[in-house]
Amino acid sequence: MIKCNVIADVENMRGKSVLVLLRPMHPTRNIRIHAWQELDLSAGAVASFDIDTTISAQISTYSTDTVTQSEIVNIPPGELYQAARPGGLSPKLMPASGSVTKSRVTSDQSGIYNQTIPPIPFDCHWLVGGSPVLTVPDVDWSMTCTFEYALTLYFMVTAPLLAGDNFTVQAFSDATPYSLSPDTAELNVRVRWQRNRWLFDFKPDWG
Repeated sequence: MIKCNVIADVENMRGKSVLVLLRPMHPTRNIRIHAWQELDLSAGAVASFDIDTTISAQISTYSTDTVTQSEIVNIPPGELYQAARPGGLSPKLMPASGSVTKSRVTSDQSGIYNQTIPPIPFDCHWLVGGSPVLTVPDVDWSMTCTFEYALTLYFMVTAPLLAGDNFTVQAFSDATPYSLSPDTAELNVRVRWQRNRWLFDFKPDWG
């Protein structure tokens, strides 16, 4: 497990936060990407988190006024889980057979196969280290939803979200990527404000 330390090397964060994102290998337009880590920092402060690469998933189904969620299950690369509705009740994730798994995911992919009876679409939520990374909406019956990611962190600075009855507004900087080596034991990230720009400096400590 890699430890990441984010240091606010500034005199004033001006109410802004640091977001850390993971991105899928082949993103499509219909997915919703979430901030994997949201760090509220004051000047000179340090925020730390562990980079746990465990992949897990959860599904959500919707009726007129209720949302039903399955339990979160770990799905390592190369494994497939089937979404089922035992007795026609709430959805549940269960391991698929070896032959079905081989026909639907590669050794680098984690997957969920919609086999709900009666058939029902669901949203598929993928998590890394227990924190949400993305949501794939409307996975229909017989569809397979796969997830694969590279261990590259994307850092950005964002202003607080403003929301009204019919609008939301948020300002954020360009994302700065950093690809982690498996040999990294600890990563120190310095946030700087220089010449009216937000900058990130990276210093890995090798194990």
